[in-house]
Amino acid sequence: MKSNGNHLVIGSEGFVGRSFCQYLRDQGKRVIPFDVKRGPEEDARDVRLPLEGVSHVYFLAWEVGGAKYLYRNDVQFIQLDWNLQLMLNVMPQLREAGVPFLFISSQLAEECDTVYGVTKRLGEVWTNLLDGVRVRLWNVYGAYEASTDRSHVIADFVHQALETGRIQMMTTGEEMRQFIYIEDVCRGFERALETGERRVCDVSSFEWVSIRQVADVIASLTGAEVIPGKKLGGTPITPMKGRIPGWLPAVSLEEGLRRTVEGYRLQRSVS
Repeated sequence: MKSNGNHLVIGSEGFVGRSFCQYLRDQGKRVIPFDVKRGPEEDARDVRLPLEGVSHVYFLAWEVGGAKYLYRNDVQFIQLDWNLQLMLNVMPQLREAGVPFLFISSQLAEECDTVYGVTKRLGEVWTNLLDGVRVRLWNVYGAYEASTDRSHVIADFVHQALETGRIQMMTTGEEMRQFIYIEDVCRGFERALETGERRVCDVSSFEWVSIRQVADVIASLTGAEVIPGKKLGGTPITPMKGRIPGWLPAVSLEEGLRRTVEGYRLQRSVS
């Protein structure tokens, strides 16, 4: 296949995909967005992908959401069906095309008791068989995300702080997480595919912080009151796989949260 430098982003309209497409455009790259949200003709579960002339493919599309969505019992079969159909349609086409591609996995690929974790792990194995590149995303934040049943914890905290002046936590906040700012994520994706690294690599800050620390920083930026919950949260014991060669996160949590709050304030002012 001849390459004219087109970058196909499967899942271009998602929480991470929108920012990544804009990042590529800002780098002067030609982007081909592809997402079922743009229309049924771009449903990657059952259509032909526009791979002619494509030099890079980024496989972001997935049935996904924050923890309050991922672990709901009533959506496990929906996630299983959707994600299996995605892989069964996309992976054979990537094999046929022979184009370099990046599969975006998750730290939760180590879990064997959730549909999300198991399907992400299957995607990693399939990608390896096709000589593709694999990265595991940790907890991404920074891009605007509406408050829904799929939104993530930082988005939920910022929305609460700006709308009510309070951050009502579901847990005591002692549980630990690693977060990564969206700008660092975009750089990581690009670098990972450039290097062709065959090991699974983590896209993370590599720093553990408590959920309460995150809430406190957002509160300091917004003047909101933090109200801890009574439920004890859990800290996932997820092994780190390693860093992408030549890439390091550059945005601290404090700076990333400051930018996030500013972005959400701006979005509220124009909506």
